[in-house]
Amino acid sequence: MSTTNQQPGLSYKEIADAIISFLEISLHTILYLRSVYPASTFSRRRAHQVPVYQSRHPQVRGYITNVISSLAPEIHNGKLRRMTVVIKGVEDGLPRERMIFDLGYLGELDKLREGRGSEVGLIGAPNAEELGLMLRGFLIKLNALDGQLLDNKGETTFAVIIETNDSLEPSSNINEDGSVPPWIPALANDTLHPPASQDLEGCTEKHEPLLNVKAVETGVIDIRLMVQECIAKTGIDRLDP
Repeated sequence: MSTTNQQPGLSYKEIADAIISFLEISLHTILYLRSVYPASTFSRRRAHQVPVYQSRHPQVRGYITNVISSLAPEIHNGKLRRMTVVIKGVEDGLPRERMIFDLGYLGELDKLREGRGSEVGLIGAPNAEELGLMLRGFLIKLNALDGQLLDNKGETTFAVIIETNDSLEPSSNINEDGSVPPWIPALANDTLHPPASQDLEGCTEKHEPLLNVKAVETGVIDIRLMVQECIAKTGIDRLDP
């Protein structure tokens, strides 16, 4: 009787870096698909063999770069539970829709991060090709999402909301040099109800309907996208459950 040794896949750090890059790509593409800015201000690119879009406006690109660099430590530390892209009206400030990215992490992350364990390939983790295919499928679903949602009327803007597993202030806000922290408390209208501390699908508190778009389970860092169209856009006061 013979056995075969299972080859290690990517390390935690490599998967975290790929997820961080994926979130940046997704944020640019959402702003294009949902017409937050004119289509002429975006360039078409390819990621994981899927067409995506990147803003060419220096201020928008700079803002997105700062957002991603500020949330990256939370992912490397296994603390980021949710990133929500809130698209809202310029005139009234009310949310039109929320793109909700939920993240989950393997159970023994703290032990793994001791020493240089996060840089060691993990048994059972996907390799680069497998992870690329997973993210490719995710981007295909994201691109198709535009046809499933109602158009947003009027001029819109956006905000990025993050929530951590420990409900503490993001580590990137702790600056010894006295510089302005990148994250501020979210506006009440922007935040998702119920909060991230509750399971949305099993929650008894009423909330606007959620559309499950796609989930990727790497066994190391899992990511799921849900979309919530808000009453300010639909005009329908329909709450779940």
